Amino acid sequence: MKVGSVLKKTLKLVENFFRDKYGGNMVEYALLIGFSLFIFFIIVGIITSLINWTIGQSNGLFELLG
Repeated sequence: MKVGSVLKKTLKLVENFFRDKYGGNMVEYALLIGFSLFIFFIIVGIITSLINWTIGQSNGLFELLG
């Protein structure tokens, strides 16, 4: 087989995948999962920074008292 025909066949398969309603749904699901992971890591980062801040405040209080 020639490289050009293999490339055309591959491009046709990719095009059909994205035009098919099931392929489009899979892409949407992948984007939703990626977005939810992004939001999850942002929330985890905020919570860990709050925990570190409270630990720092309690250490400062203990140094002030004793």
